[in-house]
Amino acid sequence: MDFDMGDVLIPNDNAVTLNFTLDVIHALKVDVPPGGNRIELVPQGGWQAWLNQGRKPVRLFRDQTFNISASSRFKMQLECQFIAGNTCALRDAGSADLVPLNTSVTLPHGLTDGAGQPVDRRPLRLDGSGTELFQPGLYVDRKPGTLHFEVAKEHVEHMLREGVAKTYTGNVTVIWDSEVI
Repeated sequence: MDFDMGDVLIPNDNAVTLNFTLDVIHALKVDVPPGGNRIELVPQGGWQAWLNQGRKPVRLFRDQTFNISASSRFKMQLECQFIAGNTCALRDAGSADLVPLNTSVTLPHGLTDGAGQPVDRRPLRLDGSGTELFQPGLYVDRKPGTLHFEVAKEHVEHMLREGVAKTYTGNVTVIWDSEVI
């Protein structure tokens, strides 16, 4: 590589020292596809098995993909409209009935936890435990990850009691935070 110092530099030494100041700006960017901010939980294969054959769903779930770019450490946590223990909940407006909503994350190859382990269905909790440090082993650019939302079987049974029509809703905010101590 050549450096052109122009016509004005007349060195009187056989060595020139150059001092550089570089600013490194790390990337943390998450893209959710259009409409991905609103999800609907459904049973495996849809509602037809229950409607046509009377088979109650085992679970209600939705996997929401996202693309992530990361060059430095980050953490993840939840904020919830309704709370059940250390996780978010869905609520029926008519009865104020709450059911826990399990939220977890799977991160793409190249992102690991603080112990260097891959992240596969790692639970997201209100207190941030288990998700306080994720780190790239290499620069990750627009790689797909997944947020998993699920209501477990015992709570689905409660939600689908006969003769009781209910609509459960709730807001869950997933936070990707680059401020890691």
